Amino acid sequence: MPPRSLTSPVTALFCVFALVVLGSCQTMDDFSQSLNDLNDGLGAYAKETPNSGPELAPASLPSFGVGDAFVFDSGRAIYVSSLNGDRVEWNGGGDYRFETTADFTGPNLDWSYTDQEDRKRTGSATIKEGSESIWPLSVAKFVRVSTKSENIDPDTGDTNSFDQWLTCKVPTTETVEVPAGTFDSFVIECARYYKQWWMQTTKWWYAPDVGFYVKRYRKWNSDEEDEESLLTYGPAPAKIPPKQRERVSKTVQVALENINSGDTKRATQSSLTIAITPLKTVQTDKGVWCRTYRQELSARSRTSEQIKTACRTDDGWVIEDEVADKAS
Repeated sequence: MPPRSLTSPVTALFCVFALVVLGSCQTMDDFSQSLNDLNDGLGAYAKETPNSGPELAPASLPSFGVGDAFVFDSGRAIYVSSLNGDRVEWNGGGDYRFETTADFTGPNLDWSYTDQEDRKRTGSATIKEGSESIWPLSVAKFVRVSTKSENIDPDTGDTNSFDQWLTCKVPTTETVEVPAGTFDSFVIECARYYKQWWMQTTKWWYAPDVGFYVKRYRKWNSDEEDEESLLTYGPAPAKIPPKQRERVSKTVQVALENINSGDTKRATQSSLTIAITPLKTVQTDKGVWCRTYRQELSARSRTSEQIKTACRTDDGWVIEDEVADKAS
């Protein structure tokens, strides 16, 4: 009797497997084609979603200067209080201060504030080697960032250390409307994890024309969430460096003393451009001349605008808010 073919059990086994998977006994070519068809169907999930937003050139890291301020409709206001190398120190109101790099999507590298129970809270973070940068921004970019954080317990003084990691991506661009205006923006999404647990996701709308985010949305694993949009931005008159403040003051005096309403006096000091435009001149019932004027301060493509009033005295033009400061 001729020996049994060694291929028979294999063929039979394949047919059984094929009957389970495909419902019939197929050849290897048929089976491969079926898998290809299946992969083609699933391939749609691996394809990048076409960007339907505005076309934007890759965006480099933003730049900041002392006095740059950003005010949000949530009531939050922050400004740059100092620069130290690649670090930017921000003031978030009161004694709340925090340091970042120009990359605002990263963790606060150093921070401190006094809580409601009058306890000083401090902490810091470092970005581990091997972490990637989301900058320059471009659609479909994806990076991972690993960090080590330390918080000081205000009661015991003990240091609590923990590692976290983030995944950040730029899924699309969008034109977004906020109180400060309408801006073409990159959308940046970062998800933060502790070990394998998702902790928080933050979404920013970064507008290259502003050099900062104009909208931010955050959600935590507790289901808490918040959102804020940019209300106004630009150099804050009281927070810019002393030499720039002095130049602004002198320009105001010259403009109010010498030019007509509607005309503009311009000046520069370092990176700051100053424009003072008298708008209206009146004489009070006591015979004092007062002028209302618009003050525009520009630096790094950001402009802030203030409407002020000053009155003429023997010592020059005294601005109303300066009078209020002296009175208080």
